[in-house]
Amino acid sequence: MAGVRVFFEGSAYSVGEGESVLETLIRGGANVTFSCRKGTCQSCMLETVRGEPGEGAAKGLRSALVDAGMFLPCCAHPTRDLEVRRPDPAKLFTRLQLAEKEWLSPSVCRLSFEPETNLDWKAGQFVNLRRSDGVVRSYSIASIPEEDYFLTVHVKRIEGGVMSTWLCDELEVGDAIDAQGPIGSCYYDPADSAKNLLLLCTGSGLSPLYGIVRDALRQGHTGEIHLFHASKTADGLYLRDELRALAREHAQLRYTASLTQQADLPEGVVEGRVVARAFERGPDLAGWMVYLCGIPEMVYEGRHQAVLAGAARADIRADPFEYAHPYQPDDSRKLAQIAPDPELWEALERGPGLMRILTSFYDAAFVDPRLAPFFHRVTKQRAIEQQYAFLADLFSGRRAYFGLRPFNAHHWMIISDELFDYREAAMEAVLRAYGLSEPLIRRWAAVHELFRREIVKSSARGMIIAGVEQAMAPPERVVVELPCVCDGCEAEMNVGETARYHAHGGQLFCEACAGVPSRSRPPPSISP
Repeated sequence: MAGVRVFFEGSAYSVGEGESVLETLIRGGANVTFSCRKGTCQSCMLETVRGEPGEGAAKGLRSALVDAGMFLPCCAHPTRDLEVRRPDPAKLFTRLQLAEKEWLSPSVCRLSFEPETNLDWKAGQFVNLRRSDGVVRSYSIASIPEEDYFLTVHVKRIEGGVMSTWLCDELEVGDAIDAQGPIGSCYYDPADSAKNLLLLCTGSGLSPLYGIVRDALRQGHTGEIHLFHASKTADGLYLRDELRALAREHAQLRYTASLTQQADLPEGVVEGRVVARAFERGPDLAGWMVYLCGIPEMVYEGRHQAVLAGAARADIRADPFEYAHPYQPDDSRKLAQIAPDPELWEALERGPGLMRILTSFYDAAFVDPRLAPFFHRVTKQRAIEQQYAFLADLFSGRRAYFGLRPFNAHHWMIISDELFDYREAAMEAVLRAYGLSEPLIRRWAAVHELFRREIVKSSARGMIIAGVEQAMAPPERVVVELPCVCDGCEAEMNVGETARYHAHGGQLFCEACAGVPSRSRPPPSISP
């Protein structure tokens, strides 16, 4: 790997030991799009100009994309220099022709498309549909290719919605539309055929779960299947007859429909929010698979409750709807709702046990290649003290912590769901080594899970002060005034060399790591 560089948009980036191409570009400050960082969402896709991205860099991509030189930088580990560019959008999309259109309820329309080229999809994945003017929206797939032939999505018509009103009101049978995908990992795996399944959805979040349930039954699923579907009004509870018929035909399937804002309940429909209904009997979800699709508030609350009930994070498949506006953190409300845990606090010896656990965890985290970069210029003792103050405050109920809340503490960190789960798995291993019981580990883990939405993000955010997000200062090109070492590749930097300074992390990168192009105007000077 030594000496391997990635060339992107006129800049060169040195690949660090064990880094993917995406990690290299992110570290160097390149303006790249990404999300999951594990090859699922495909949002980071780039095109090869020269060189080879390495084995596994094209996993999950359609053959047409692979033939066009596309690859996923999050999965790419080149062994030689690689030149890449942003892909031609025309190469990423295929054409779909609308074959059938049917209203499933007054607010939900089913659109069935026939692809012009062969697409291999799974029910539960999603496609990005693009209108001729460039507007793009994601829709989950409800159909099973082995049974339904057409690629089908359920679209909730939202008054004033740019894409949904056009799809429901104007797109006609025979019309064509561009589509990217299929994308995503929220689908049924036959390897889980003996596991119990818990599926929660709101509104048109039923679309992927309707396909997943039918796919599981088609493939001979033997475990229990519990499907909960909620909506504000009865219009959103579509496909009730079809799902009740499936439940009558398959003894392992239980279907519950609920309403949250309608007093007169239709026959067979109950009242209440979907998460409350699903967890009202305190199920033990150890060994269960959990699927969550719909509005983000439900999905993240469902994840929190699933972890508390014993579901492994690796067994949770979540597909929250995406909003156009950025998420505004809710740290204060979430912190206020966490009740003290006297039993856990006693098990932690009212403090000394917590300190030993955190010391063991951060001893490992500070040498972990995936976690250590997030503690740059933070001493281990400082990290332990801050986390101790935060958790001791919650577990004991003393409410004396005045440090940064979860969002602001992580605002500049780009953390994926996968990395969040990786960190939590490492923490839970330490808790088990310490000897905490599984119920106590679940309760600790659920506290962390409560703040997933504040921590996980695909791009850096500014701190929020008095309800206003502060703009982050961009990296600054500087001249080195004292000899120093690059925070990226640890190469020596001499006086007079140019570098890029990241104020939020106090990091200084050499030109190779930062990928700084040459400019005619000299940069300002700085002493590291």
